Amino acid sequence: MSCRIVRLGSMLLPSSIKLLQGRANVRLIHDRVPVLADEVLVEFDKVGIDTDAVAAQLLGEGVASFAKSWKDLMDCIASKSEALKAA
Repeated sequence: MSCRIVRLGSMLLPSSIKLLQGRANVRLIHDRVPVLADEVLVEFDKVGIDTDAVAAQLLGEGVASFAKSWKDLMDCIASKSEALKAA
């Protein structure tokens, strides 16, 4: 069984909260109640989420996204620089 962790915010309707509370596989986290990260990681481990693999994937995706954005920025600057030189 998988477990979803849902953070409740001020924008969630009371009817939605009631609906979520009725599900056994959903853990509700209220913004007013502090939740230790270690507790969440234990929950992840219980349901079979490999947090090291998730972290590695997020890091890889983040680096790739940053590298693409950086290249796009450098290309744009180079293009504008060339346009200014030609003017």
